[in-house]
Amino acid sequence: MKGTTIRSRLNPKLEVSVIAGHFATRHSHNNHYIDITRMKHEHTMAREAAVTLAQRYAYEKGVDTIVCLDGSEVLGAFLARHLAKNTLFAVNSDKNINVITPEYDSNGQLLFRDNLIPMVAGRNVLLLISTVNSGKSIRRVVECAQYYGGRVQGIAAVFSTLEEMEGVPIYSLFTPEDIPGYATYAPESCAMCRAGKRYIHL
Repeated sequence: MKGTTIRSRLNPKLEVSVIAGHFATRHSHNNHYIDITRMKHEHTMAREAAVTLAQRYAYEKGVDTIVCLDGSEVLGAFLARHLAKNTLFAVNSDKNINVITPEYDSNGQLLFRDNLIPMVAGRNVLLLISTVNSGKSIRRVVECAQYYGGRVQGIAAVFSTLEEMEGVPIYSLFTPEDIPGYATYAPESCAMCRAGKRYIHL
């Protein structure tokens, strides 16, 4: 499938490939697939994305730990590096920021192993996720971090349809405004399903 390249309004060096169609995830049906593979795995793109995200948090939010979801660990490592730069007025200068990922138990519940709990408990936590559509996944992560005693300072995303979750602001590189005609539906009320359009599982 051929995609259309969309550039971020925050940084023209950042781009994603967008494919129109009917795509189903666990929590939502979407009329576009946003391919952020390069953002997560290419050194140059991940670094540029991290620089852009860091600008939001460098001077106002203390961050001890970045919790990475959806394979965003490379981006998380670059983000930690840029947040910890020794820059005038930066609140995290020279800080040793942890970059961790939760696990799932046999019931699908998020958890942190004993060796990672000290990196969350009583710490200022920044959540990093690839995409936010329905918000159900990120809500679980917020609840998980808070359960282990973390203070969630913000949510950073490559793409998000939401501006906040549980009172926590979401800062994203791309929004639905960047993708003309973008729409997302709950699986039980999907207009594309009612129209008989076949979907692709993601």
